[in-house]
Amino acid sequence: MRPALLALSLILPLSANGLDDLRTALQKLPGGEPVKAMLEHSFWRQTMDDKKPVISQGHVSAQIEENGQGLKVTWARPLLQQAVKELVAQEREPERTAPTRMALRNIDPLDTAESLNHAEALLRDLAQAQVQEERTEPWQGRPAKLLVLKITPRIPESQRKYLKELKVDAKVWIGSDGLPLAFSSSVAFKGSRMFISFEGGNTQERHFARVGHRLVVTRATTEDRNAGFGASTQTKKTTTVTVL
Repeated sequence: MRPALLALSLILPLSANGLDDLRTALQKLPGGEPVKAMLEHSFWRQTMDDKKPVISQGHVSAQIEENGQGLKVTWARPLLQQAVKELVAQEREPERTAPTRMALRNIDPLDTAESLNHAEALLRDLAQAQVQEERTEPWQGRPAKLLVLKITPRIPESQRKYLKELKVDAKVWIGSDGLPLAFSSSVAFKGSRMFISFEGGNTQERHFARVGHRLVVTRATTEDRNAGFGASTQTKKTTTVTVL
């Protein structure tokens, strides 16, 4: 390289790709200001073995609030009373499902807190990502840039030794302001343990909105598929957050 070009390369910053720009934008959303929202969650689950399929589904809602003191989740009393009724009925008839109780268990406090301030969580998801393709692609009618990603997850050796195949792909749509509009991921795996094969997968999609200095997950959908040991399970979950 000629001296003049070498000097210029030392002065000018290296051009960042879309993933680097996204990480920089996310780091500028620390959150902090109080926020209130309504959370709606629904699920559908089907379990199959040598008997007939068992299907359960349920729906719950709550008011959530996050501020400097922490996360507050308010459940309506009738909802909690319904959960108790389901428990009583299940004790009488063990085969009965308890959809409200199951839906309540699906609401993890850490996931709920992260849905109201998701920038850091998304940065963790992108930590092991590599850009495979970068192109212009609208998202729900809005102009956007699409990043197609390959992700190499870090898995404990105690679990990795049972896996024969593992593939993780992801996509993220970035709006004109440099912030993410949506993120989707797909996981597929196969393995065996004690001479018994298993396989499964997971797909996720998250929609985002900026609220002050927060990145809020306004909608999250998840589908899990697992088969092995003579049984299979399919679960679909949807959670929406409406800022008040």
